[in-house]
Amino acid sequence: MSENPFLHSLPRTKKGVGGFFMDALQAIVIVLALFVVSYLFLVIPNQVDGQSMEPNFHDNELLFTNKIIQIIGDKEFMKERNYNYRRGDVVIFQKPGHDDFIKRVIALPGDEIMIQSGKIYINNTEIHEMYIPDSPQWRTNTYSFISEGETKVVPIGHYFLMGDNRNNSKDSRFSDIGFVSREHIKGRVFLRYWPFEDFGFIGAGEIEYVT
Repeated sequence: MSENPFLHSLPRTKKGVGGFFMDALQAIVIVLALFVVSYLFLVIPNQVDGQSMEPNFHDNELLFTNKIIQIIGDKEFMKERNYNYRRGDVVIFQKPGHDDFIKRVIALPGDEIMIQSGKIYINNTEIHEMYIPDSPQWRTNTYSFISEGETKVVPIGHYFLMGDNRNNSKDSRFSDIGFVSREHIKGRVFLRYWPFEDFGFIGAGEIEYVT
């Protein structure tokens, strides 16, 4: 017996099958609730379809996309912290009448973009995309939205997106895609979870300015 008269041991009760069942049910409900909240407000799963992002992303790979940036990234208090889409980010978007696309942010709202001889110029400065290995020059004279050597200004609230596989990607270079409105972007890809051997976080691709 305890020497402290104010302490009393509570009687232990044995849990029957029903008690364990209720505990398990509560745990399942909590997990499902967390999953639903995450799916609605935090992340969404996506599957790569096609070869437009090779060599960095391959057909049937499974990814998680961060939705938070889409919800609050354009708010003033987040802009001050640079929490918004950046050049080199990989994003998921869906334009009306199309399926989901996975592409990379090349030019931001207000940027001037020009494509000439397989090179990209942002605000009159050539960029070198470190995430794309040196390869034979890609075709630049077959686009329907931006012509070879033409300069376009990205409207406010829009982005210019391209696939990493430049000769096999339907993206902002073509009229049926063009500039992509921010409201059509679902979020930033941040994790590859399948295949498991390629599991890892995904950051913005590095871009250097050629001077």
